[in-house]
Amino acid sequence: MDIILKSLASAVVTAIILVVTKFSGPKLAGAIGGLPIVFVVSYILITMNTKAASKDFLTGGIYGAIAAIFFSAVLIWMNVQFAKTFWLNLMIAYILCFFLSLGLVFFTSK
Repeated sequence: MDIILKSLASAVVTAIILVVTKFSGPKLAGAIGGLPIVFVVSYILITMNTKAASKDFLTGGIYGAIAAIFFSAVLIWMNVQFAKTFWLNLMIAYILCFFLSLGLVFFTSK
């Protein structure tokens, strides 16, 4: 049940960012999209007494940032190359981003 609530919260935040993009432009939406970094830092500060969890959480946040940059670059490239298939481009870029994140975690785990 916890994963469902987290997924719904993520979907709501994504929807808000997309609405902001529509009315205010991509620069502001990008700035708002960067706000989760603040939550990561806050979580780490809260969990400083459990060093292992905070280290893993920070590492995961770094992997997520790398995957997000990869996602943006792939989506921009695909939209330039295949402008008429925006939704397909989005799905492909998202799937590639997911597999990059999964690969980073898998290949760097002990």
